[in-house]
Amino acid sequence: MRILKYLGGAIVGALILLFAILVEAHLEMLRLDPELPTLDSLHELRAAPEGPVRVRYVNTSTQAGGFATLGHPSVVLEWGDGRVFLIDAGMRPDVALEFGELASLVFGSDPAVAHGSVQDQLGPAANRVEGIAFSHKHHDHVDGLHALCAARSQPLPVYQTPDQATRSNVSTWQADAILRDAGCASPLTLDGGPPLFEVPGFPGLHAIAAAGHTPGSTIFLANMRGELWVFAGDITNFMQNLREDVPKPLAYRLLMAENHARQTRMRRWLGQLDATPGFTVVVAHDLAELENVMPAWEPTVR
Repeated sequence: MRILKYLGGAIVGALILLFAILVEAHLEMLRLDPELPTLDSLHELRAAPEGPVRVRYVNTSTQAGGFATLGHPSVVLEWGDGRVFLIDAGMRPDVALEFGELASLVFGSDPAVAHGSVQDQLGPAANRVEGIAFSHKHHDHVDGLHALCAARSQPLPVYQTPDQATRSNVSTWQADAILRDAGCASPLTLDGGPPLFEVPGFPGLHAIAAAGHTPGSTIFLANMRGELWVFAGDITNFMQNLREDVPKPLAYRLLMAENHARQTRMRRWLGQLDATPGFTVVVAHDLAELENVMPAWEPTVR
């Protein structure tokens, strides 16, 4: 009986601690409401003469659910001189399968299908990756950094807004550890903003502090031949929800410590951009939409 009493006390204590951590995370998120750029300033970015010449994606895993099929991609931007920049890194195969098991348990999704790390799928082109950034620091966006670092001897610059570099909460701790332990990550904090942060060395690429989903959630903007690509991360998981202004489920928002008001503001702002000629908005996990707007990565001979 004494053992059961101690066990019950430990469980209650753990639940109280978890509740306190989540409350602290929610309170921090409620304080974050970064400035957004004007539409005129975004049109100025579209007029810039330089930018990436190709945009493709590498999908590291797929998982079908009741509503749609989720992907866990890395966006591959390529400049005319061959340099490559990645937005998000997806997951390694073993991690993708473990992550999928949790999603199956919680959401009733089908088992995940792993397709290989971004490092393996890029092949020799991985040697041309000269920068990486993350829409936010969650495990399914950052884990692939391990594979990239294992295959390179040179540091890999990781570009972050000031919020992403300095703010964290319980939902980002695991990804923070990956950045510390991966071996090649060389964090660089962007300056020049807010609201627009220029990514140095990569013409036509900018960042916006988004908040809402995590303290350091970031939207990346890439001007490609007058079309401004807006990589929105997990502001919403599906483009249909963005276009119809549908929030994420309440339980998800609470567990992930999302700022509902900020997410709503960002969803509507992105919806306006999506309806504006010259802008292509991409959310991270909507695999069908990814396939619709950009080609999958296929190795090119150089």
